[in-house]
Order: sequence, then C-alpha cells, then structure tokens
Amino acid sequence: VMDRSGSMGMSAGAGLTKIDLANTGAARAVELLGDLDAVSVHAVDTVAHAVVELAQVGPNRSQITESVRRVTSGGGGIYVYQGLLAGWEELQKAKSGTKHLILFADANDSPQSDGYIELIAKMRDEGATVSVIGLGTESDRYATVLKDIATKGGGRFFFNVDANELPAIFAQETVSVARSAFIKDLTATQSTPGWAEIGARTPEWPSKISGYNLSYLRPGATASLLTVDEYQAPLVAAWSRGAGRVAAVSFPLGGPYSEAIREWPGYGDFIQTLSRWLGGEDAPAGLALRPVIEGERLTLDLLYDESWTGRMAQTPPVAALAEMGRTGQSVTKPLTWEKIEPGRFRATTLLLPDVMVRGAVRIGAISLPFGPLTISSSAEWNFDLTRRRELQQLSVRSGGRERLDLATIWNAPRMAMWRSVRNGLLIAWVVLFLVDAGLTRLGISLVPRRKPLPVRGST
Repeated sequence: VMDRSGSMGMSAGAGLTKIDLANTGAARAVELLGDLDAVSVHAVDTVAHAVVELAQVGPNRSQITESVRRVTSGGGGIYVYQGLLAGWEELQKAKSGTKHLILFADANDSPQSDGYIELIAKMRDEGATVSVIGLGTESDRYATVLKDIATKGGGRFFFNVDANELPAIFAQETVSVARSAFIKDLTATQSTPGWAEIGARTPEWPSKISGYNLSYLRPGATASLLTVDEYQAPLVAAWSRGAGRVAAVSFPLGGPYSEAIREWPGYGDFIQTLSRWLGGEDAPAGLALRPVIEGERLTLDLLYDESWTGRMAQTPPVAALAEMGRTGQSVTKPLTWEKIEPGRFRATTLLLPDVMVRGAVRIGAISLPFGPLTISSSAEWNFDLTRRRELQQLSVRSGGRERLDLATIWNAPRMAMWRSVRNGLLIAWVVLFLVDAGLTRLGISLVPRRKPLPVRGST
C-alpha cells in the first residue's frame, strides 16, 4: 500500500521525485518474491487506487513491475485507513501461508487513520501482519500513528528522511518477510523415489518433523521427501547446476524445532550420504584438466597418462561451455578438441567481455567441471600480475614511487632532484690551470701574433 499524495511529487534529487524512488522500491520488492508468491499494489491518496490486483508473481512479474513503476503522485494526504482496508481485502483472497501488508506513507502527511485499531486486530486474528515504511522521522506529525500500526500489526517499522534509501528498505523488508515463512507445527512426511538419484538405498525417513521452512519445488529439481499437509512442500530436494550439484533441506538439522529430526535413527546416515553426493567424485588418477585465459582466448588442456589411452580411443572427450549473459539466459555450446601430442588434447574458444562462463569435460561417465570464468571489457580491470610488476619496476628505475590514491595524486608533485656540480667545476679549473701554466712555460701562445704596420717615409 503506497502513498501517492501530493507531497510525494517533491524532488528527491538527480531528476527523480519521491514517488519515483518509492516505485523503484516496490518494483524491487516484487523482483525478490518467488514465482509462486502473490502480490497486490494499491496507490492511496484520499482513496485507494488498485495498481495491481492480487496476482501470482511468476507469470506476471514483468507486467507487475512495469505497472508499479508508472504510479504518479496525486493530491491531498494519504488516507491510511482506506489503504489498510484495500490491502486487507486483497489479502483475504490469498491462499499463501504468509500474509503480510507493507504500508508506505509520509510520516508528516498521513491523516484519516481512524478505525485502524479494530481493522488491524481483525487482520492479526486471521494471521496477517503489517509493517510500515515512513518517509520522515519519528518526531513527525503522524509518526506515532504509523509506529502504532506496525506495533499492533506484529511487523516492523522504518523511518527514513532520505528518499534515496527507499528501494533498499523495501528490499530489506521483503527479504525479512520471505524468510519468516516457517511452519512451527508437527507435520507428517512422505517419501518419493527421488532419493534414488542420491543414494543406493532409500532411508527410513522420519514420520514427522517439528517444523520446516515453507518453500516450493523449483523447475528441474527432484524432491525426496514431502510434507503431508495443505502445502505438499518439499523437505529434501536436489538438482544439477552446470556440472555441479545442489541440495536443499527445509527442516532444521539442529536447534529449535529439530527435536524429531535429532531423534531420528537415520540422521547420521542421511547427512553423510547427502554430503558425499554433493562433494562429487574426485578426478581419477592420471587425468587432469587445465583451463588458461590469455586475453580473450580460453584454452583447455586435457592431460592424461598411458592408462587412459585406450579409453580415450573408445570414448573421445566431449566439452561444453555455458555462457551466462546479463539477461540471465544461459547458452551452451560445444567445443572442438585438437590432439596436440600423445597424452594431450586442446580446445580453444574466444570469450565475450563481461560474460561469465562455466563448463565441463565429459569422458564416458566422468565429468571434469571448470569455471566460473570471465574477462573484463576494459584493460583497466584486467589485473595481470606480470604487468603490475613491470609497472612497479619502471617506477623504481625511473626514480618514481607507487601512488594508489587517485584523489590526491596531484597534491604531491614529484620532488625536485638537485645534483652538485662543484666537483666537476673544480676538476675543470685544475685542468685549465695546468694547461695554461704549461703553455706559458713553453712559450706557446694560442692567440696568433699580429704583424706590425709599416711606418710612413721609411724605406
């Protein structure tokens, strides 16, 4: 529930208004929600305007964020009660385990809040919570009311004068709510065949757990254990990530709400089996993969000894490279091997700047992963240790020194270097003195003598 009153149209610097920054914060909150979460957005002045009616985030994320970013300021102050009522009507439609309302309002311009106490009490009775983000300080006119709303709503309250920090506060509150979806009830469990991908023998799972984090199975993941309740939530799941492995356990393995798990006889075997599976197999003896980046070129050297010669002939190595761009889309492409010499294969490819890549080499049933790797689009960010040492040596040899603080680089010019010429002048004077004395003693003159002029009348 967002304040769109007239005060939100004021400038916040850098060509942005307060409502622009609030919109950015709300959009960031939507981006942090899971695909199966639901969200609604209302912009409120004297009435509540539905910007986004309650909708699942996953298939509608881009449309929701676009709609939120277009909210503009209106007139008058925010009627807090109308906003809370509109938000509660949307929350009543939600079927999620966690129902939470975030109220954003100007702490100095939030009139018409009468009736909020009874409304929030009803929301709390039905399991909903309320947090407040107030633009201003706790000494502002309506700060006490906003703080009371958050206190009675069982949520958190934030007051901040700098509108530029609104996006970060929205994100912080969203993450806090998402992490609070913890079911504290004793819940029955049921197993699935998914554990066969991890261990050879299915464990005797605990019949009940004391509590768990509510989550949803991501695409591509396989669940091994589920809850027997209205959520059918995964408790143990695993999936592949490139050439690596990932697992998630939703119930506590220690501490509060882990009583049933710690009494489970198969607890130790479960932890050991899952840890070994995540660790993967070590590279077999006689086989090694060496990735090297030179400029924009990636070179993969696959080295093997004589024990692998037969297997290499039967099942040549296969390499794949996955590129992850700024859009988040992963593109996989194969690499071509070249046999350099006995015991060595080589594959090369050019990398794109600022694109992260990872890959794996497969030889039969064995995988050798590598990465993540990336190169920078700017030479300034290419930290080559050899080049750095060259620059350091140049500085020392030329009489300079290393300067790393660019802010003060011009405040300390290089010191003037003075060298005395006294010894040189003294030597030159002695040499000239000896030459002059020698010429005088020998009667040698370096100045040519002038012939005398003839006298008139003489013959």
